[in-house]
Amino acid sequence: MKEKWENFKESLSDIQMMSKREFLLTIAVCILGGIVFGMLASPRKNMVVGSNNGNNSGNSNKGNGCISSDDSQKLEDEIADWEKVGQSEKA
Repeated sequence: MKEKWENFKESLSDIQMMSKREFLLTIAVCILGGIVFGMLASPRKNMVVGSNNGNNSGNSNKGNGCISSDDSQKLEDEIADWEKVGQSEKA
């Protein structure tokens, strides 16, 4: 084992030439590996893309986006209330 270690240490002193292509590929691999390692080692694992500002373009999270019967009844009640307000303002 000691002989293998000595042979390895001797091989480190040799000068090696690296082409520009090999150098750039080595740098690219190090950068991309660092990004992947950073994502895996980061404490935050739940990523949300978007601002969650409440604008959902009229789509609801219920089923296929249709209005439920409870919601439609609430809307009808609100419309009736607004109609009453409008009639009282005219009088």
